[in-house]
Amino acid sequence: MVEKIEYERNPDGLSYTEELEGGEALLKFKAEKIRLEKTGAHAEVQILINDVLLAADQFNLSRLDPRQRMANKAHKQLNTGKTELISAAALNHRFDEFCIGLWDANSASTLASWVNIDGELSLPEYIVNPFLLANGAGTILYGEPAKGKSWFTMMLAQSIQHNIEYVFDVRGKRNVIFVNLERDEDGVIRRMRAVNRALGLDYNQEPLMINRKGWTLERVKNSIEKSIEHHDAELVILDSISRAGLGLTNDEDANAIMDHLNSLGVSWLGIAHTPKSNTETVFGSQMFLASADVVCQLTTEEQYQNNKLGLALQITKANDIPKVKLPIWAMEFDDYGIHTMREAYDGEFLELTEFATSRKEKVIEFLRENGPSTVKDISASMSIHRSTASGLLSGNPEFVALERDGKEQIYGLTSLHQSSAPAPIDYDKGYERSVQQSSF
Repeated sequence: MVEKIEYERNPDGLSYTEELEGGEALLKFKAEKIRLEKTGAHAEVQILINDVLLAADQFNLSRLDPRQRMANKAHKQLNTGKTELISAAALNHRFDEFCIGLWDANSASTLASWVNIDGELSLPEYIVNPFLLANGAGTILYGEPAKGKSWFTMMLAQSIQHNIEYVFDVRGKRNVIFVNLERDEDGVIRRMRAVNRALGLDYNQEPLMINRKGWTLERVKNSIEKSIEHHDAELVILDSISRAGLGLTNDEDANAIMDHLNSLGVSWLGIAHTPKSNTETVFGSQMFLASADVVCQLTTEEQYQNNKLGLALQITKANDIPKVKLPIWAMEFDDYGIHTMREAYDGEFLELTEFATSRKEKVIEFLRENGPSTVKDISASMSIHRSTASGLLSGNPEFVALERDGKEQIYGLTSLHQSSAPAPIDYDKGYERSVQQSSF
């Protein structure tokens, strides 16, 4: 028998394999979901012979009783023939060694090491620019209850799923799992049909969803993990964090909720609510805000007479991205639900004016993305009259007039495109000598 346990690492956890007498049988211990809880290290552990399961349990690794029960159960099934492959004492001893050393062995992978960072400077990868990051980042979207958060995230989910860019700046098609723990399935299905209509999709275009009204995040977490693997999903949207099944105001519980989400291995967006006393922050522990990579506040203005809802999204925390202003959106509704989502017109929602991107900021963003452009193209992109755009461009030092395209004047950004501008000539001033005379 070998002298020391040598753990083998795999994507799900750790294992140990030992060849028993005669070499015809392989004894294996497997541990998954190795974690530290309040009472100590826990794991899901299995004992197998030639990959046939003999015993399995989930327990505190430091406790003797569950280790003995598992080992004895496995031994009874293992030695049913005339030849004893391993004694009960030996199996108990090896299993004790495996369990007691699991936490240290698992922690060894987190020791500091030299990391190869060769490469070029790069920007973060977005799922939706500029507020939803890829590669496992976590985003919290919060706002007052019943103020459009679910409609917003359903529109977001289907836009990403089908790479539809006219509402959001979607950066490629990705599989999205929408986890609904708040509403009955029939109601969500009705909403999704309306969302599909608003996006120009077939009404019956199927979304990827888990509908479990009344369930907790802890209860549904295993289904989410298996769904991510089965569908190769890259984003999970959770409606909502309040259904996590743990306390929201306790720091330790809040950390556990965020650990659940961050352990999914993909990017996630969690809907959160505001407290009644303060609509400017997330209800619950500050650990929610501390653990998220991006936090966004959704502020709305309702126009009941017009069946419209104005929405302003403000990035209030950003670990790896700039805090930029986003457009104000307008949602329009009929008896079936949402039928249009678009960028709001100037002055359409007066209560949201403070969140609006100014015309100047919109032009700057357009020129940064598209380069020097004509007044015609700039005015068309903003849906404003050419004379309005021309007045804005010609009267602001942040914009520079470049060459002409026929009769069309081309404008750029002074900070980026100044070198392309022709040197101005002042005919009233006359010729200036390039060499100034000295005076004595």
